[in-house]
Amino acid sequence: MYENFFGFKEKPFNLTPDPKFVYFSEMYKEAFAHLRYAIKEGKLFVVITGEVGTGKTTLVHTLLNKMEENVRTAHIFNPVMDPEDFLNYICEDLGIRSNGVKSRGQNMALLHNFLLNCFAQNERVFLIIDEAQSLDTKLLEEVRLLTNLESVKNKLLHVIFLGQPELNETLADTKFRALKQRITSRYHLSALNFTDTGEYILHRLKKAGARNLSVFDNGAIKAIYKYSKGIPRVINIVCDNALLTAFSMDQKHIGKSIIKDVIRDLEGSVSFLKRRFLHFKKKW
Repeated sequence: MYENFFGFKEKPFNLTPDPKFVYFSEMYKEAFAHLRYAIKEGKLFVVITGEVGTGKTTLVHTLLNKMEENVRTAHIFNPVMDPEDFLNYICEDLGIRSNGVKSRGQNMALLHNFLLNCFAQNERVFLIIDEAQSLDTKLLEEVRLLTNLESVKNKLLHVIFLGQPELNETLADTKFRALKQRITSRYHLSALNFTDTGEYILHRLKKAGARNLSVFDNGAIKAIYKYSKGIPRVINIVCDNALLTAFSMDQKHIGKSIIKDVIRDLEGSVSFLKRRFLHFKKKW
């Protein structure tokens, strides 16, 4: 709606995990390096945690976009399922043809044979589980059993968990100690600091093809950072709404006042919603 008004080729603050828009802060670089190292060295079990909206899913999509040819992956983005569906999903995502096989034991045998064939062809296989904090006890035990699949000298299936901080609490439970002992690398993805927040906004404007990179002034960026606490998803929501609000007001410059109005809107201020409606009614 506002792209032409601001001279964008596309919307700069969509919530979809598009690798094109990834901003590599120092922490993001470190998290990505942990994953790349795990892939290259065939690490058994890697855990990446971060608060909601810090970019864990985007990190996965960026990783998958740069994956080497000799790496196979099964990516589970919603692990709320029973063990049978869990194993079926992994086999299907890896392209294993079951020929109607449904039993857990038969699927496990098919998966084991597949992993052995991949190993013989010097291919690594990674199971990537997003939202891993949602894994229940049975599925965590299933993951542990899958990491037992091995040849004489090597583990055949490598695992990457991405989840919210409570995942660490779950893995710290003594009943999961056998799984915890398999963890070879951990990293916690923190929110952006103030400087990175400004750079993040500028980066996304550039990627969207913006001709004017000073759409948001320093006061606006300070207000965005204060409200978002450096969480990229919240930054995107505020910036997108700010651009829409400025468009409705025929303003190509966004200052602190517009950001404050947007925040009131996001927090459910009825008076501001009425004012925004009047702006749009006048615009159209």
